Amino acid sequence: MSHGGKGKDGCVDEALRLIEPRLVERGYDVFTDVEKLRAGDSWHDVLYEEMYLCDAAIVLLGPVTIAESQWVRREADVLMGRHIVRSLRTVLPVFLGTQDTQAARRRGFNALLMLQAELGNRKPLPEGGEVEQFVEWVVAEFAPVVGPVSDRPFHAWVKRVAAFLTTSRRNNFDTVTDAAAQLSCSHDEMLHVRAKVGAEMFLAHLMLRAGSTVREGAADSPLPRAVAALRAGLDGRQLEHLAEEILPGWVDPDDAVPFAPVSSAGETARRPVVLLHAYDVWTARQHVRRALYNEPDSFQLGQLPDPQEMPVDERVPAEDLLDACLAALRKVFGVPPQMPLNEHTVQARERIRDYLVINAADWRLQDVATVVNTLHGWFSWLIVVLLTPGGRPGEDELRSLELTRAVSVDLPVGAEQRAYSLKTRLDAAVQPAG
Repeated sequence: MSHGGKGKDGCVDEALRLIEPRLVERGYDVFTDVEKLRAGDSWHDVLYEEMYLCDAAIVLLGPVTIAESQWVRREADVLMGRHIVRSLRTVLPVFLGTQDTQAARRRGFNALLMLQAELGNRKPLPEGGEVEQFVEWVVAEFAPVVGPVSDRPFHAWVKRVAAFLTTSRRNNFDTVTDAAAQLSCSHDEMLHVRAKVGAEMFLAHLMLRAGSTVREGAADSPLPRAVAALRAGLDGRQLEHLAEEILPGWVDPDDAVPFAPVSSAGETARRPVVLLHAYDVWTARQHVRRALYNEPDSFQLGQLPDPQEMPVDERVPAEDLLDACLAALRKVFGVPPQMPLNEHTVQARERIRDYLVINAADWRLQDVATVVNTLHGWFSWLIVVLLTPGGRPGEDELRSLELTRAVSVDLPVGAEQRAYSLKTRLDAAVQPAG
């Protein structure tokens, strides 16, 4: 929990005293930004680490904290930065002891005020303003812990990006701040970037967030310019790897969810199909990488050859399509040429996800459905992505094709083209200047 120091705001002290034991009782490990810092701790180090590791955050603000505390505002910036890229789903701002929002806006807490208003629309804020009521409002947002803590795959992804930034700063100190300047960082953001500890993690979040601008309609993401600013600190191969790491950040995390294997049992989980309203296999691959947090060696994805490259014979199209899919899957599964390809020779792998992309525009949908259902009879875990550039089939048609388990993902207008343009510009940015 982020809050002002003890004694600054009595209402904040009281809220902290009431909230912490309630959350501990529910199974949460509660870190408070003052109480758990021991004498001798490097408190900048501990704070940054906790802010990037936490699964949820509560920001307690009273009138004195709003008026005087620089660090609570900076902590709020970091937490909101994570919230924007959705690596931190829950941030609960609690304004206590004052109804004066103008002071909070002047002091830079506008993002928290907007988030509180958004939360209030979903779940009304306490009307009386009593501390106990706010405590109940906060605690109700936390379900009891009944399972193991997440392995935080997004945090691992950010750490990989931050590792490149650490190398760049070590080789040329100015490169990281130059990259931040290209991202048009605010004054407070630049303070985080210049910090001794946590700067690279903070900037890594900003870089992943910058990629999302193309999804939101921006034609010119600052991301390539930020990568180019790191040339003096990274060699060509490092720049290429960095560009590959950050590029999937353009994909909406919610759109990526259907591309992640579902752990629960049942027909939908065992036989997944994703209808992606896109033109290119590259777009499907980007969604897979975002769904798996770009974890190295986490998936194998197969695609079919162009129909014009396939031999012409007198067989029915569904047979040709099935043969093409099996040829692609032989490479996906890593099956030797002479070994049979069936449910007995191929099993699901624990750490590698298997995908097959089919452009539905190249085939009759009836044939596609027949082949997909056949494949899922053999390989129930296989995620099949159907590119549907012409639009999603209707519910009645999907029902008649026995594809009611399919999940549809519709991209914003022009997003695929803008994302591919971002890739092209990133490719150019990693090339030597001159």
